[in-house]
Amino acid sequence: MSEPHEPVNASRGGLLLVFDLDGVLVDTQDAENGGLAYVGELMGLTLDKERRDELFSGKKMQECLDLMAELTGTPPPADAMPIARAKCEELIGDRLEPIDGVAYALARLSALPGVAGMCVASNSPLDLIERRLAKAGILHHFGGRLFSAYDVDAWKPDPKLFLWAAERCGGAVEDCLVIEDSPVGVDAGLDAGMRVLQYTADPALGAHRAGAEVFRSMRDLPGLVAATVARRAVPTAAHIFAASAALTSGGIR
Repeated sequence: MSEPHEPVNASRGGLLLVFDLDGVLVDTQDAENGGLAYVGELMGLTLDKERRDELFSGKKMQECLDLMAELTGTPPPADAMPIARAKCEELIGDRLEPIDGVAYALARLSALPGVAGMCVASNSPLDLIERRLAKAGILHHFGGRLFSAYDVDAWKPDPKLFLWAAERCGGAVEDCLVIEDSPVGVDAGLDAGMRVLQYTADPALGAHRAGAEVFRSMRDLPGLVAATVARRAVPTAAHIFAASAALTSGGIR
């Protein structure tokens, strides 16, 4: 289990960066889909890579097992989930690399003024989140601020996971910036009322939903976050008007 998380100063108005795990920080989605497809084979279902990615990516494992049962008319094995996870770990192997550019981005974001802190909010179980971040050598960036859908009993696209992570970190919704890659994650972030940056290296893929800002390289992330911080620091017309009114009412002419 993860140690108690370090507090962040999000209550002071700094940005809280909320990262997804698979497909954003580490690339294990293909292995996870492969583990599920292996269980599918035991149920008499053969899926090519394109089809399994379409059916499984970003979803809760039980939902994927239920979907395969629906497609085959055959219930999954009683130990389907442990089988899928064991096969996934076998496919990952002993070494797990972070997404290209992630180590660079996290190191710079950790020292970026205006960033209150960083956390991970994932549909995966907590022990798996921690193990994969540790394998990839990036666990230390998050100060124990790891949040699992299993602990709040709500899976993306339900926004509850992101809202819970923000609450635990002391961040207001308007101070959160979500970094996601999947349609369900983008939906969860936007429905939580948070800004969303959608990562995809595929130049042919656009925003999953209006309101998400697409970027193609993790090396671009520090610049995008810095730009968000800068925009937040610029007073809006409403702020200027309110300040002017306050000065006037206070007797300053």
